[in-house]
Amino acid sequence: MKDEQILAYFDGRGTAEITLRGREVSQSNRIAAVAFELGYKLHETDIVTRGQWRLTYLRDDSPDVRQRAQRTMDRLRAGGPLFSHMSAPVGMPPVPGRQIAPMEAASARQNMTAYETHGARGLVVIAVLLGAAFLVLAWVARETIGGAVALLATAALLGVVAALTPRWMRSWYERNRRKVTRFDQQQSQRWGPPPPPAPPPPVRGNEWDGPRGNGS
Repeated sequence: MKDEQILAYFDGRGTAEITLRGREVSQSNRIAAVAFELGYKLHETDIVTRGQWRLTYLRDDSPDVRQRAQRTMDRLRAGGPLFSHMSAPVGMPPVPGRQIAPMEAASARQNMTAYETHGARGLVVIAVLLGAAFLVLAWVARETIGGAVALLATAALLGVVAALTPRWMRSWYERNRRKVTRFDQQQSQRWGPPPPPAPPPPVRGNEWDGPRGNGS
């Protein structure tokens, strides 16, 4: 799928639904990066089969996101690149740490969504079930000392994995969160913070007091 095809999905519509097949699945990170630039956020990933994904994106209408999308569209209309350069403006020190590329940030953002949606429970359950299966096999093979010991060791290892998986997954989530935070800081440094909302218009007394402004 070419960039022009990806851009066509994020043309301002409220919902963008993209079906990926075969090798197109590997482009999910690039699609997420383009969606971010154009003001969309991933709502749902439906894995229909191993080789077919359905991605649903929703338009984010918050003012700073729409401003980012407008800058991207202006840059594209002027013949510029799809993704802006991440270098700091002249005379301003760069954000500490390694520069995060747009697609790396998109991947980290998707990883965060996956963890926030599913957590570590699924992996823990799988490890526990496998451990239980190896315990049963060890019992069946109890007359073969070497095989039973190996199966018991595998079951114990899976038990350790089940116990440590929540901590590993939380650490993995935090690494992705730090990447996204650093990317957002780099973006804010380049473009500056979003402008404050416009003040409400002043209330004119004569609109309430009648033509003469004195209530008569």
